[in-house]
Amino acid sequence: MKKFCTCFLILGVAVLASCKKDTMTTTDTGTTPVTPTAPVNKIAPDGFNFSTTQNVTLNLTLKANDNSPLAGVVVSVYLPDDATSAVFKGVTTKSGTLNATVSIPASYKQIVIDPAYVGILRNALANINGTTVTATIGGTGAFSGDIVPQAITPTSVSTLTSLSSKQTQSSSTTEYGYPSPYTSTSNAINSPISAGVPKYLEANNDNVPASLLTYINASLPEGSTVPDLHPQYISTTAVNVINVTATADIYVTFVSEGAGYYNTLGWYSYSTSNPPSATSGGTNNDGINKVTMVFPNASASGSGGGLVAGNKVKLGTFQAGTTIAFCLLQNAWVQSNGNYGISLTGTKFYSQDALNPESTSSLRRHQVLLYDNVNNLFLAGFEDISRASGQGSDNDFNDLVYYVTSSTGSAISATGVVAIDKGGDTDGDGVPDTQDAFPNDPNRAYVYYYPSATTFGNYAFEDNFPNKGDYDMNDLVVKYRYAFDCNASNQVVDMQGDFQVAAAGASFKDGFGLQIPVASSAVTSVTGQQLTSNYITLASNGVEAGQSYATIIPFDNYNNLVSNPNGTFFINTLNELGKVNSSTAHVQVNFNNPVPVSNFYSINPFIICNLKRGYEAHMANYPPTDKADKTLFGTGDDNSNLATGRYYLSKENWPWAVQFSGDYTYPLERVNIISAYPHFADWAASGGTSFTDWYSSLLSGFRVTNNLYTK
Repeated sequence: MKKFCTCFLILGVAVLASCKKDTMTTTDTGTTPVTPTAPVNKIAPDGFNFSTTQNVTLNLTLKANDNSPLAGVVVSVYLPDDATSAVFKGVTTKSGTLNATVSIPASYKQIVIDPAYVGILRNALANINGTTVTATIGGTGAFSGDIVPQAITPTSVSTLTSLSSKQTQSSSTTEYGYPSPYTSTSNAINSPISAGVPKYLEANNDNVPASLLTYINASLPEGSTVPDLHPQYISTTAVNVINVTATADIYVTFVSEGAGYYNTLGWYSYSTSNPPSATSGGTNNDGINKVTMVFPNASASGSGGGLVAGNKVKLGTFQAGTTIAFCLLQNAWVQSNGNYGISLTGTKFYSQDALNPESTSSLRRHQVLLYDNVNNLFLAGFEDISRASGQGSDNDFNDLVYYVTSSTGSAISATGVVAIDKGGDTDGDGVPDTQDAFPNDPNRAYVYYYPSATTFGNYAFEDNFPNKGDYDMNDLVVKYRYAFDCNASNQVVDMQGDFQVAAAGASFKDGFGLQIPVASSAVTSVTGQQLTSNYITLASNGVEAGQSYATIIPFDNYNNLVSNPNGTFFINTLNELGKVNSSTAHVQVNFNNPVPVSNFYSINPFIICNLKRGYEAHMANYPPTDKADKTLFGTGDDNSNLATGRYYLSKENWPWAVQFSGDYTYPLERVNIISAYPHFADWAASGGTSFTDWYSSLLSGFRVTNNLYTK
């Protein structure tokens, strides 16, 4: 708090009264009229809690293509503009469902759902309808509900390649074409042609059951490298071509793709005793004779293509002594002036290691082949980027996943083909080992970070309660990040909180606490609190004594984490002073029994003003703790009403604190938040429905940079 700012406060209230807009203004959803709904002389309508976040109800179901449930799959949720930092994690139940609450900034209208599970759609964009997302990923239709299919936007080229229309090839050239009787992209592809789905698919799809997907995800899981997890798959002695040993029809079935490219899959064959040694030139030059297209656009439905798990192509009837190999044409499905086709000019990768382009022989394998003796199939997985150093390959070999079967069960030799990994669940918690972050601990399955593993949120406080301050919202700014160790039932076993002081623009020395909506007795232990000012009493389990609900005090004085070397009490609120870095309070909280994740959406952060324990300041409409001095309510500028659940609001509905789930560039010292963020008043007046990105947008008119702390 600033004791010297009474005059500025009066001016700030006057500015507030004059800055509501009733004209056409630009909002986060377009140019629409903003009609303030706040009563006269109030900054916000009654009942508004100044939340910058929204709680989205997620109702998700994961299915195999035979509609069997996919259980024990760890699902991550991302924001559309950041695919690297998950804002939520959860695991599907035995029925394949995940029902959860996801807290994200209020400005977002969509989320990205990523099961990271081979065999179903990944990174699925979903619309938020009101406050709910309902979606099915997988099943016979690949996806449904609020999922938004990815637009099909292959690379544009100046001209399209004409594939061979010949049904018999020259022995001196390598031809590329479609299977007979199709002679061109225009007559080989179903409508819409942009999706690249061939007309020659079998009439009936294969079932790809959940049990097979379990094997596939144990063998080629997302997020793991084959060289680390299964180096035997890429051994030079491992057979990775299809050796036919009896006359049979051979089929290829699409399972999944995890590629950013619009790849094409083709096949070629040769006498087992005489493999080609060149990619071109035909058989007269020891080259491949013809590459025939299997999947012109090997992209899944909803992911830039139209294939669904189980789509099946008959390659033909083959005699004993024939070998079938595959060619992946990188990013070869292209467009030109509204027409679509296959480009032959790009990089190609082959089943045969010797034909691949890497100069290091040990890096030339691009397709792994695995034998599944339960389902009697040969699973293939391609890596679609050069494996040479620095080229960006993730070496997971699941950029395109398919399997090969024959009409005669024993017509394909399994000799030398590595067995598929059938997976396991070592700790028996229902989450497969490759999905489980704690495969040997039945009490833990994954870690859920909030706001994410790589970002901090911010709590911004005014510390002069029950009096109003200058509303620069920087008296104490606390950066926070939580990590929740969760079990397979989506319950929290223990939590860790990391807290830093971003700013302290006050003469008061404030402490910081948070209350968790579980009984104090439900906590086993708390460690890591930094308490030096001798006004906090702890119970034996580390929570604050005398509290009905578990109350944690990460620090009782912000100087425990940060202090200004020049002796001033303004820390990181004046650009002309040097920036001071805070240390981190790492607080560990262990629980007697697992707690539902949903409880932690009601964490109640607060500050203790000027080291006086009874003087708490909370978020708007969040209740005080048992230690708060209730006689302060209704005094000064406070207009709380404990009987109606109205807390920490002035009669004009000004709050004492605002929470942000991401970055918050706070105002400079003595700068009212409206002078730094002009649309704060519009947002508040609308009850949070307009200008939901008032603090995050970089568009003109949203922030006054000269009034912000930017060091």
